Amino acid sequence: MAWLTRWKGLFGNLVRTYSRYMRLAYRWAHLVIRRLNLGQRHLKGGVRYSSLPLLLALALLITGCATPNNAGYSSLSGSPPSDPLEPVNRMVFGFNDGLDRFLIRPIAVVYAYTVPSAVRLSVSNFFSNLQLPVTIANDLLQGRFTQGRLDFERLVINSTLGIAGLFDVAGTVGRPRHEEDYGQTLARWRVPAGPYLVLPLLGPSNVRDAVALVPAFIYADPVSYNASDRDLTLGYALRTFNARAELLMADHILKLQLDPYLFIRESYWQRRLDTIYDDLSPTERRARGLELLND
Repeated sequence: MAWLTRWKGLFGNLVRTYSRYMRLAYRWAHLVIRRLNLGQRHLKGGVRYSSLPLLLALALLITGCATPNNAGYSSLSGSPPSDPLEPVNRMVFGFNDGLDRFLIRPIAVVYAYTVPSAVRLSVSNFFSNLQLPVTIANDLLQGRFTQGRLDFERLVINSTLGIAGLFDVAGTVGRPRHEEDYGQTLARWRVPAGPYLVLPLLGPSNVRDAVALVPAFIYADPVSYNASDRDLTLGYALRTFNARAELLMADHILKLQLDPYLFIRESYWQRRLDTIYDDLSPTERRARGLELLND
């Protein structure tokens, strides 16, 4: 068992070293953003703001509200989700929508207006790179070893040549972005999805994916590993605003829907199935009843 102890020690040292490297790079990126003259500025309509960090901290109250995740369903088919808790889900949906409408979206508009698009893209790339260790772990748990190797190479390339993931160098050399999480792994293991849920602050989910949030919270990313409260606050706030800013252009689509609740439920159902079965060919998808997904 001595070899196992040595390997555990080596793995622990690698995690700690990688964590320190990413946290230093994160502080460097934050310093660059702070130097972009985000002090007091006048916005369209005469609105004036100051203290962007304070606004970013407020976003923690509704992290994920505007970008719901984990809406998986039947592990073997594309049949519609069961929603026996629809009355309760609609109440939670209204709560989340109100928070987004009156708090998160206005701040995201300020963020999108003041932060250049190139910087927002780098922020998005950075957080995508932070998620790669979790993606690689789930690649291996799902038995997708080739994809796991490609994602590991993407992590190494973007963490070094891409300056801690700020630039997607790996994407230009044939290492595309993949997203794998514990909910997808449970689905591939044929764990039933259970009823559809709308979680406060987090949005659409189901019983299977709600359980899968536990390991995701225990180890979210390398920056969260022994990170200070200040680093966590800034990280979650930036992630929330950046994700919400990317969806601002799509807000008008939701406004056109007669029933936004049903639209979001069905949209995220298809998206979740697409992420779970992204390695299936069009023929295999049709055989499993996934005709509704884009081939």
